[in-house]
Amino acid sequence: MRSGIISILFILLLLFLVSFVPLANAQNSGKVAVLYFIDRSNFDRSSGCGCISLGPLNSLFGLGQKREKWNLSEGFRDLLNENLKKSGYNVIESSYVDEILRTSDRNNIADIANKLGAEIIFIGDITKFEQHRTRVSTHGPTTASTGGDYGMKMNLKNDIGGFYYSSSVNTKILIYDNTGSEIENSEINSKKDLKDFFMGIGPLRKEYDGGDSIKENKKEKKELIVDYQKLDKMKFGTEEFKENTLFGLATMDVMSQITKKIGEHIDPMSIAGIEGKIIYVSDGKHLKENEVYIDIGAGDGLVIGNKLAIFEEDTDLRQKRIGLLKVNKIEAEHLSIAEIIEKISEIKKGNIIRPE
Repeated sequence: MRSGIISILFILLLLFLVSFVPLANAQNSGKVAVLYFIDRSNFDRSSGCGCISLGPLNSLFGLGQKREKWNLSEGFRDLLNENLKKSGYNVIESSYVDEILRTSDRNNIADIANKLGAEIIFIGDITKFEQHRTRVSTHGPTTASTGGDYGMKMNLKNDIGGFYYSSSVNTKILIYDNTGSEIENSEINSKKDLKDFFMGIGPLRKEYDGGDSIKENKKEKKELIVDYQKLDKMKFGTEEFKENTLFGLATMDVMSQITKKIGEHIDPMSIAGIEGKIIYVSDGKHLKENEVYIDIGAGDGLVIGNKLAIFEEDTDLRQKRIGLLKVNKIEAEHLSIAEIIEKISEIKKGNIIRPE
């Protein structure tokens, strides 16, 4: 009798161990480690946003005490980790990554991946981080110019006035698998502008306003911050920075692109059983052409790169497949932007979406 009970307990223990091992492996699979960003942008970190630098005059006018130092290397890593987590990825915490890096050969990616238990290793370079400004006026012949690649030059008389701002964020990225093999080497860049100026006289006058940043920020109905003194007092990576500055819009666009690129090299988390609806179809104003808003997101396990079939209910309650979506951006717990990559018939608000 006693031996029979022991045998049963032993079998139960084996069943527990067999069921536990795959679970442990599942928890450790699919992890992403962002090792670091290297700042090669020549950004003026000592003067906050890098737009104004008065040197010794900072102390004289008391400006230096109010400026925030922007550490781009740490800030970019924090924002990418945040974006990856929001998109549903299993991200290894920065503190643990740093601990492993302190005791490892940084050139031995395979060893680092093994110690971290990571499937994907990411390294980034920040090659450009800058904002340019152009202002013009009607006071006689006017020449306005800015440095860099996206400056604007004018030498005009008559009726002219306004401003033009442009922020550029450029990066180079390297992605490795857990064997240390390089699987991605590319550039991820973004430029956002803000313009409001006019040219000409009377009926010949033409106005130029908006820019990509205005179109993207319409839903927030908040004024974009481009004033250099306000930027100098702002902390990097805050919600205000991300949503209401040209620097922030360009930076977060880069983060979204990087997240999408990582999604090309790692299997998305399982989304079996998820079902949602299309809640908005682009009219070309608020989203890009062929993009839609859907009512599922990070809280549902969705990640960038997931594909969802589109279904239409017909009169006898059967569902007819009419297209296919690919998730491009996770906006919130239950909100995402997806691109229509296959269209069999007209796609409308209210169409059902789910994994094929």
